Amino acid sequence: MILSFITNDPIMATYVQAAGIDRIMIDLEVKDKNIRQSGRNLFLSDHSIIDIPTIKKKLKKNSLFVRINPINNNSKKEVDTVIRLGADIVMLPFFHSMDEVKTFLKLTDGTVKNSLLIETKEAAELLPQIVDLKGVHEIHIGFNDLSISFGYKTIFEPILNGSLQEYATIVNNKKIPWGFGGIAKLSDTTLPVNPELILCEQLRLKSSVGWLGRSFRDSLDRKNISLSLQKEVSIIRNFLRDYTQAPKDFFDLKHIELLEQIHLMKNQMK
Repeated sequence: MILSFITNDPIMATYVQAAGIDRIMIDLEVKDKNIRQSGRNLFLSDHSIIDIPTIKKKLKKNSLFVRINPINNNSKKEVDTVIRLGADIVMLPFFHSMDEVKTFLKLTDGTVKNSLLIETKEAAELLPQIVDLKGVHEIHIGFNDLSISFGYKTIFEPILNGSLQEYATIVNNKKIPWGFGGIAKLSDTTLPVNPELILCEQLRLKSSVGWLGRSFRDSLDRKNISLSLQKEVSIIRNFLRDYTQAPKDFFDLKHIELLEQIHLMKNQMK
């Protein structure tokens, strides 16, 4: 599985590479994000476009992944700049139409890998058409904004209602690498849903791209971040190695267990 870590810190970038994480993400998305995510205690990036060359200089064999703003009047300049400064993969977030996707693909013009973040109701409904477009190299299902767009009570509703399974089938049929949500530290026992079950769900659905989530930014051992990060990534890599080839029955049981935990969490929210 390809793992990504969000940071604009050059020192952290060296730790990320030492830990064997595949990509570093610079997150430039700020347009209207604070409004639509207001009151939800979600990550709002303070990254800027000048972080790209700084991080790029630190990278040896890791890819630089840049999330831009949704399509707007400044998109051409933004896309041209992030590519010129060294982005290897560019992600379009929060889109609602095929026109926005086609505009993005035209702007990147085959010079980088393109990633699409499915996080609106309209984007999810367009997924069967999106996967047929030339130049779509990767897809990620974003649970936070998707839950807002659909009015879901929990970010895990796509797992409960089966829509994530449908998205997986659509993307897998086209053999497009994809991922969903985020991957928490497997050692974190404070989460309402066991992160091992989420990782099993990713394996069950043949997801191949993972974002390391907030627990990796907020709860590493601050006295020895490098070793702490290496340890946590090693736990994930070992888990993937041990269970990737597990039989279908194993994943079906883990899926049922995951549903039970999400239902319990949802009931506790009432």
